Amino acid sequence: MRFLDSLLKKQLVGLDIGISGIKAVEISSEKSPRLLAYNRIPLNWDTISIEGEIKDRNALVQALKKLFSVGNFSSKNVSVSAFGRSIISKRISVPMMTEEELDEQLYWEAEQYIPFNTDEVNLDFAILGPNTQTLAQEPKMDVLLVAAKKDFVNSLKSLVKEAGLNPVIVDTQAFALGNSFEFNYHSWLKEQGCTTAVLIDFGAGSTKISVIEGHQTTFSRDIQHCGTQCTEIIMEKFGVNLEDAERLKIEKASDPSIRPLLIEYSHLISDEISKSIDFFLSQANDRSVDAIFTCGGGVNLLGLNEVLKEKMPAPVYLLNPLKHIVGTGHQVNQIAIQEIAYLGAVATGLSLRKSGDH
Repeated sequence: MRFLDSLLKKQLVGLDIGISGIKAVEISSEKSPRLLAYNRIPLNWDTISIEGEIKDRNALVQALKKLFSVGNFSSKNVSVSAFGRSIISKRISVPMMTEEELDEQLYWEAEQYIPFNTDEVNLDFAILGPNTQTLAQEPKMDVLLVAAKKDFVNSLKSLVKEAGLNPVIVDTQAFALGNSFEFNYHSWLKEQGCTTAVLIDFGAGSTKISVIEGHQTTFSRDIQHCGTQCTEIIMEKFGVNLEDAERLKIEKASDPSIRPLLIEYSHLISDEISKSIDFFLSQANDRSVDAIFTCGGGVNLLGLNEVLKEKMPAPVYLLNPLKHIVGTGHQVNQIAIQEIAYLGAVATGLSLRKSGDH
């Protein structure tokens, strides 16, 4: 993002912080990138709240130190994902203007769309192109607006530095996921004749829905239906604590007392995703979705993939963030590679960034 540029190009380790754990991926900066290192450290449930508020700063700092002490990473320069409700993105329409003009007017335009005081946020944007629904009237263009609260960004950078790391870039999880997808699937989309793909990241604290049109992330929305919410339903149903409920969800998924709850939740979350996709499609008459890609720990929820294939408006695929990574470092084992396939998409996209990127 513009407000976090660095002067020098550096190889970066992608650092994805979530409520259930932290993941780090290092991809080489060669023309044909290789996977050099990966590590994941789980977090206690009370370290970060489901809203993204850091509850136990010291525990998170210690986990970050541990993550890098045993991860065989060659660098402590990191590209870290911003998370929680202190960062939002919104697709807006503004009068046609140049990028320079929009840069000057951005804070004024943003006042209408973001729930924060503009003095308290860093803003960034991407011009998506003409708004086809307004061309015959007052010509407008679509813009993807991103707002991040300054105190959150500063706190995140301070925390990362406290762990002995250098936060070179702070990026959104949606843009990082889009970066991973673009690197691995751009040629596939062209071969398939696809122009629009939906990315769904089933996380512990939220489910993130992004739309990729061409080379750009043009739509992003978080829904609160997520892995932790499903676990809480089991917790309340059986009167157990969160850790035991999570264990039931994973280890006893086929049990007759658990399975119906998981199937019901799969339908619930799929319906919410469908609403978000329908909203995106409703913004223009000529929109369609060609493919849907899923990732995140929640993809393993019993019955979810079957329900998605039944309810989604396009074929559903599992996103492979290592699809075009040509090889692996000797420190990365096959178990780690399998884990990255569903947990490491955001961290991979972060590592593919370079410190001079916008």
